[in-house]
Amino acid sequence: MSELNENMTTLADLVNPQVVADVVDEKLTDAIQFLPLCKVDRKLEGHSGGKVTLPKYAYIGDAVDVSEGGEIPVKKLTASTVEVTIKKAGNGVELTDESVLSGYGDPLGEAVSQLTVSIASKVDKDAMACLAAIDEDMTLDKSTEQLSADIIADALVKFGDEADGDKVLLIAPAQMAALRKSESWLKATDMGVSALMKGTVGMIHGCQVALSNKIKPVEGVYENYIVMPGALALFLKRDTEAEMQRDIVHKTTIVTVDKHYTVHLANEGKAVKLKTKE
Repeated sequence: MSELNENMTTLADLVNPQVVADVVDEKLTDAIQFLPLCKVDRKLEGHSGGKVTLPKYAYIGDAVDVSEGGEIPVKKLTASTVEVTIKKAGNGVELTDESVLSGYGDPLGEAVSQLTVSIASKVDKDAMACLAAIDEDMTLDKSTEQLSADIIADALVKFGDEADGDKVLLIAPAQMAALRKSESWLKATDMGVSALMKGTVGMIHGCQVALSNKIKPVEGVYENYIVMPGALALFLKRDTEAEMQRDIVHKTTIVTVDKHYTVHLANEGKAVKLKTKE
């Protein structure tokens, strides 16, 4: 039996699981829309267990009217804990030998791209679920009115004396037209500051406005969110891992990737939910 030519290209050379994992991880930084709003924590890496107890700051309450010379109420900042379950997000693709070796297009690059998008979309979906769970204290219900500059101004009162600083308002694309007609609207090119996250289209009342296709009306009502950086926390337990398996009957290669993480609403006082009419 002749020895295998050392210069021969094999499918294993082209589909390297570690390379796939590294590329997916590198691209995830740009692909996860909510990442700029998250505090990223890697302390869970290398630790056993599928659940973890995390800190959660309670909201101090709305600001109140204070008369001239009157006393401003001072609240105690309290923190509780919540137990969350580590998630495993995963997806995979199957590549035929012909598609990889023929040089037609870039099937491996396309696979990596789509795997990245699928993991990022799952993380963003979990972040949105955290925002949907915002309690009543930080919710402004204007479900009989369409989103407007005045409603946004009212919602900002919920932040109390923490209202200054960077903020992102998440809206559906269909809601943008109404805001753009407001005198308070600033185009993205006129903001004077760098955009915090992808999809930023402008600014209103100090909030950078970002579009999200994940915001959809339910029974005629939108749920919009004003979020400060640090409101959410992304806890990583293990970086993206890729594995490869051969199907020797059909001559295909299956590549799967997975990521262990959890997204958590770490500071309730840094996120407001708005309910507005479609």
